Amino acid sequence: MTRRMKTIICLLAAMLMAVSATACAPAQSTTETAVATDTSATAATAEPVALTALPADKLNYVIAAAAGGGLDIVSRCFSDQWASALDTTFEYAYEDAGSSYAMGLNDLNDDDSDEYSVMCGLAESLPAMFAYQDSSYTMDDIAWIGNVYSDANCVMVRSDDDRFNSMADLIAYARTAEQPLTISTPQALTPANMTASIFVQNAGLNANVVVYEGGSAARKDLIGGQVDISIGGITTAVNIKDQVKVIGIFGSKNPVTDIWPNAETIDQFATDFSMPDMTVHCSVWTSAKLRDEHPDVYQLLVDTFSAAMTDSATTAKFDEASQTPFISYMGPADLGSALDTFSTVLTDYDALLNPKNG
Repeated sequence: MTRRMKTIICLLAAMLMAVSATACAPAQSTTETAVATDTSATAATAEPVALTALPADKLNYVIAAAAGGGLDIVSRCFSDQWASALDTTFEYAYEDAGSSYAMGLNDLNDDDSDEYSVMCGLAESLPAMFAYQDSSYTMDDIAWIGNVYSDANCVMVRSDDDRFNSMADLIAYARTAEQPLTISTPQALTPANMTASIFVQNAGLNANVVVYEGGSAARKDLIGGQVDISIGGITTAVNIKDQVKVIGIFGSKNPVTDIWPNAETIDQFATDFSMPDMTVHCSVWTSAKLRDEHPDVYQLLVDTFSAAMTDSATTAKFDEASQTPFISYMGPADLGSALDTFSTVLTDYDALLNPKNG
């Protein structure tokens, strides 16, 4: 049954109930009738009853990555509880091409569909895409639902590389190296890639940033010895903790002290140069179009997502997936503020990062 059909059926049911109630009501005086009419008018202008279930058989859940990757794993931790709260089922779609975010936004804004859709991805990729690439969308087309986890980018080196046991070792070495060090990152304009470019410039390193199709390939070449350093999210480093060591974190705290207790944060290693916080947010959002045209549905999505994120079953799944140190639920307002901060970074480093500058 389509969303439109469900809506029509609900309206017809409400009309029949109203007619039935009127027909069965006892006779009243003229004055009483007038009072009743006024009360009905007041009820008609009152706030509508909040939805308790999604008025559709399914929710399209678009992931801006390949199936089985980090975003997929994290989504599966809370999706059962969220679907249950919405009284619907999830239909997953994966956009794992180079233009995954643009394609995902097209899915959210499909005018030919009467279905509801949300998207999961790295929120910081959106303002970067809008700032540096041609797009028919802007941040005004995004309606945040909430944040799942926060993941600071970090510096990974091979666990057996004795040259780099601290950020001081790395920075001193790279500033005086005769041959440039090589730093692997995922695609250009991903948060990890931007982190590497800013770090090399601001710290004054003799290093080249090598771009890969994805983070997995970038880390594979680090482990294989084809590059000296890799920059990516801490969550990805945890998955290969026996083969790499994290020596620096581009954030304000170290969430993996049990694995790498000596990993330094920005305020510890950036002592003679500036470096912005490059923490990224794995988040869920929908279209501003859905929010504006169906505010009751949007509010239901926000409220039930919040409940699912704090459900004990979800917490257990996060723990089982080794994601607990990174989980940081935020509502739409706080998430929007975090993205405003990141947009400032894009503005400050436009000359370095914007490919349109040549």
